[in-house]
Formats: sequence, structure tokens, C-alpha cells
Amino acid sequence: KGATLHCGGKRNPHLKGQFYEPTVISGITSEMRISQEEVFGPVMCIIKVPNNDDDECVRMINDCNFGLGSSVYSGNKKRAVAIGSRIKSGMFTANDFGVNYLIQSLPFGGVKESGFDRFAGPEGLRACCMERSIVVDRIPGVKTSIPPPIDYPVGKKGLPFGTSLVNLFYNQSVIGKAKAILGLIKNS
Repeated sequence: KGATLHCGGKRNPHLKGQFYEPTVISGITSEMRISQEEVFGPVMCIIKVPNNDDDECVRMINDCNFGLGSSVYSGNKKRAVAIGSRIKSGMFTANDFGVNYLIQSLPFGGVKESGFDRFAGPEGLRACCMERSIVVDRIPGVKTSIPPPIDYPVGKKGLPFGTSLVNLFYNQSVIGKAKAILGLIKNS
């Protein structure tokens, strides 16, 4: 309500089924339903950005709860990429539309209420896998155990013990490592 319809806006009478005519609408505001929904159809919504301000443009776009794909058209490629890199969407294309869908080696999917999963590309293949970690002690009879000072519940000696442990492994000086060993003994 309140937008200007330039063309389309109805089912195509020459085609049977659920075919919608390509539609162009302008005068869209953030309060309008169409700017807050994910429209799957040949619909282009034209929204005027106050003062042609890039920051306001990004804010207006990211105000939507959906984020499948985005395209930014500009005569200045760097500007298009700068704007597009700030848009919260699963895919971004500069000065083109939908070409990322044609490149099947790229992951396809959205963010926010458009979903977080992906298909295509390595990320899509990983979605078909169940990734998990498996840890097995390599030396028979030797078991990994958590030192009592840092085992749950952690007591007062936990932090000094942990600090000494980190210094033992990462302190580069011999004196620092010796102090770390003394800290481990003191807080055990």
C-alpha cells in the first residue's frame, strides 16, 4: 500500500499455472510489508536512499529479517564492493544478479530468517556429512587426566596453576620456565 506499480503486479494471463509477470515497484518504505518479506518472484523493489548515503543504504538493507542474496550496482566497482561487503546476506554480487547461483563451486544459502545452511560448493558437501572428533590415547596404559587444581569445580589454586602451565609451555626464557615449574608444584 502506497507504492507505485510501474509494470506487472499480476499473474501472466498467457501462461497457465503460477506465473507472475515481471514487476517493478517504487516508493517502497521500510514500513511496507514487501520490504520486510522474502519475495520469491520476478519483483524489483526500488527504494530511495536519503541523500544517496551509503551508510544509510546499508542500514536500510540490514534492517530486514531476511538475507539470502544481495546485488549492488554502481558505476564505481570499489564502491559496490564496499557497500556489498557490509550487507548481511549469504551471497553478494557486484554489478550482476544471480551469477553466483550459476557457479556451482560456490556455496549457496542465506543468513537470518533466510537460513544458515548451504548447498553447492565444499560447504554444501559438508552438510551431507556428519563431522565429529574422535580421540584415542596413543600410548597403552597412559591416560589423559585433568590435574586436580583445574578440574571441576575449580578452586583458588586453579588460576595460578593454569598460568604456570601456560608459562611452562610458552615462556621463552629458562628462568620463566623454572618459575612455572615452581608455580605448578606450589599450586598442586
